[in-house]
Amino acid sequence: MEQRIQAVELKLMDMELIVEQLNDVIVRHENTISDLTKKLELYQSQLQAIASPVAKESDETPPPHY
Repeated sequence: MEQRIQAVELKLMDMELIVEQLNDVIVRHENTISDLTKKLELYQSQLQAIASPVAKESDETPPPHY
């Protein structure tokens, strides 16, 4: 009986270690996703800044010599 309890305790310790490792992986993934989301938002705003100053040809007034 004692051996069975020790075996269960060892398995429980292994499972606790695995859960801890999985939690670390999840935290790293969350940080990576957060960083990538921030970069994506930055790139989107930069792209909009590049695209927005360009006016349509129909919106521009012709130069005075026309």
